[in-house]
Amino acid sequence: MEHKERNLMSLKAEFHDKGKAARGFKNIMNFIDRNKETELKKLLRFHIPDGVYGQELIERFEIDALLEYYNLLLVAIFAGYVPGKFDEISSKEILAVIRHPSVMPYYNEYYKYKMISYTAEFAEENRYFELEGNSVTISAFNEFISLNRFLKRDKDVELFLGMLDYVWYGDNKISDVIKILSSEEKINSAFITEAEKRTKAQCGVWGFIKYTIFLSQLKDLLNSIDGYPLLQSSFWMFHGYFFERMNSEMKSIFHKAFENLEESFSNPLIFKNLIEEVYGGEAPEDFNEVQLSKFAANAIRQSREDVDYVLDRKWSDPLRDYFGH
Repeated sequence: MEHKERNLMSLKAEFHDKGKAARGFKNIMNFIDRNKETELKKLLRFHIPDGVYGQELIERFEIDALLEYYNLLLVAIFAGYVPGKFDEISSKEILAVIRHPSVMPYYNEYYKYKMISYTAEFAEENRYFELEGNSVTISAFNEFISLNRFLKRDKDVELFLGMLDYVWYGDNKISDVIKILSSEEKINSAFITEAEKRTKAQCGVWGFIKYTIFLSQLKDLLNSIDGYPLLQSSFWMFHGYFFERMNSEMKSIFHKAFENLEESFSNPLIFKNLIEEVYGGEAPEDFNEVQLSKFAANAIRQSREDVDYVLDRKWSDPLRDYFGH
């Protein structure tokens, strides 16, 4: 049990006690402790018709990071990485925040994110999940953390996910990314434009490509823990908000987008640019044009299969069944 307690302290130190989550906790508790329910509800309003900009948007992102930490604790429980129930301090904090009447509409109605409800229910019912962490689940959880760090670190991915989450960057929004992905000519332009000269929409296209790489890695991770359905489901549900946004906003254009990407990446110069940008290195010197073209086509086809595989809502079923709804 001692190692699980240490793991819990480590997660709290990295994902709760500093950065956005720490600021989000300080801010939201200031609202709650001072009985500013109306002000908190206004901050966490739906963005239509009253748009959210500037400092308010920053504060919402910080609260999102706090909510994400609570969800990560539940994932860690299903991995056997931390003790099998929330400790008293964490449980009290989770319920004070997630079950606050000014917070609940934020994730239940405006920006539906089911994982938060599951986390609150686990705390509310004082549930206990018994799993002795093993090399499979612990390794998978550590890999899951690493993948999440990549998403937070990459600015293109951050921008793409922001657009999926209704954020506009100037006049650029998710529909502009979709327009580029729907046109081979516009995709080519996005990939040959120097990084510092790209529009936000072009950066969003790069973010989309990098996000599909993440989805391929997540597919492998999900398959590595076959036999642990609740852990698989919690990995999926942790990112479920953005998966649902992709299903609703982008799935209809996937076929055309990947078809255009396959054509675009058949150009060796563009494919080399992709490798250098995504992997931070150069394309192998011994790749000739024919090899590059074939490799690119196979990579895109596999990526499309991986995206369809991961976005399948079946992954949410085990957690839904566990909580009985």
